Amino acid sequence: MRSAASTSLSLTGIAAANRPGLTSLSPGVARGVAVASIAGAVLALSGCAPTEEGVVLEGADGQKYVVPSDAERPMYSSKEDCIADVTEQIAVLEKQGQDIVDTPEELCEPSSRYPTAGYAGLWLGPLLFAGSRWNSPRVSGWAPVPSAGFAAPGSRLQTDVVSPAPAGATTGERAPLKAGFGSSGKSGFASSTAGG
Repeated sequence: MRSAASTSLSLTGIAAANRPGLTSLSPGVARGVAVASIAGAVLALSGCAPTEEGVVLEGADGQKYVVPSDAERPMYSSKEDCIADVTEQIAVLEKQGQDIVDTPEELCEPSSRYPTAGYAGLWLGPLLFAGSRWNSPRVSGWAPVPSAGFAAPGSRLQTDVVSPAPAGATTGERAPLKAGFGSSGKSGFASSTAGG
């Protein structure tokens, strides 16, 4: 993970190209033009309004981020449950016209990467706004995203849920979410994917 000041910070989520004609572009080009995480797509489809402000927290990678106070993650008892559930959510979005970029395998990670976060499930799905929850018998629980409950070294984040904190920000203070909703000019469907 690069420093919070870097312009090429590795951030991603369940990405979906949202503009007509993007399906003919290469995945790398489509990702750079307009993509949406599962949180953004589900919020947009449900008509929920995302938060524009959050709390500054330190990620497990030691960098500071602005995290919405209602951010959470689905927890699973196994990798297989996580992958199966995220696969179903991708299928739902595809049926609703989304062109999916990321894979379920990229979006599920072991909770052991966050030993101080206190997650009860062994596997974690993507970061979401609380309004983006889905009903599934595979989800063992929904957990708020605590300090260090995101951004393990080499992990992926969603720019429409979490953004790098401003320079000099103090842990615990409120700050605007700079990336994603309300600031991208792309209807909240702005997220970039880069190798970390």
